[in-house]
Amino acid sequence: MQNYIQNLYFLGSFLFSIQFFSQVGIGTTKPNAILDINGDVALRNELSLGGTDAIKGNPGEANQALVSQGEGLPPTWKYIRAPFIEDGTYKLTNTYLSESEIGISDFSSGIQGDEVNTSSIGDMIDSKWKKIPNLTTQVEVKFSENKLVYQVQTGVEIVGSTAGSAVKFLCGIFKDNKLVALRPDKITTAYSNTPTQYMFTLNYSEENSPIGIYNMDVACRKINTANINNYFMIGSNIPTYQSGTVTVANTSSNSFALKSFFKIDITQLIIFAP
Repeated sequence: MQNYIQNLYFLGSFLFSIQFFSQVGIGTTKPNAILDINGDVALRNELSLGGTDAIKGNPGEANQALVSQGEGLPPTWKYIRAPFIEDGTYKLTNTYLSESEIGISDFSSGIQGDEVNTSSIGDMIDSKWKKIPNLTTQVEVKFSENKLVYQVQTGVEIVGSTAGSAVKFLCGIFKDNKLVALRPDKITTAYSNTPTQYMFTLNYSEENSPIGIYNMDVACRKINTANINNYFMIGSNIPTYQSGTVTVANTSSNSFALKSFFKIDITQLIIFAP
């Protein structure tokens, strides 16, 4: 009976203090809010937001989290559309994607290759290289421990006067005009005076790129050709070509089918503060 009376006395004092002082502190004698709790809080049932004297409020839905909207605004329920990240793992922080239907025509009929078979990582871009238009992408690296994953895909087309005519070429990825990835390749005509298409791909990853902002480009160069009169395009189709004395409109492909894609994924190492 005595405990019951004491509990009633405590409850009455608590309610009276709320009305009289307008601020209540639990674990503190100097509350900074209407209810200021200095200690652990155990919530055994739902938490409702936005209630009134007549309405209980919104308890939220499954898989929602309580999110602050900033000073002076009430919190709200939000869906968290992010996977759980473990300490010491890499998380995808940004993806860049560019595409272009404008290709490289500088290596076509009458243009000889540079006869340079190899390039080296770190080489600066020069006049032998031609950038694929509209693929330039500016990326920002914000964390020192990172992985940059590059993916390039572009169509290639050739028309030769004889079957078996070939063009050898090389495409690379440049960061601030410095070569960071490359791949040589070759396309060969399947039939004389008939367009032949091919898909070129380049995948590469770079670790721990220094923090900074970079301009990324895809560029190619022509190494050599079996016939200098071959028609040759990278990233677009050959609209027309000469077959003997006749100009032929190319209906075998179009620029959309052979357009270029450049994708960059940036991931960072997640380390939780102790």
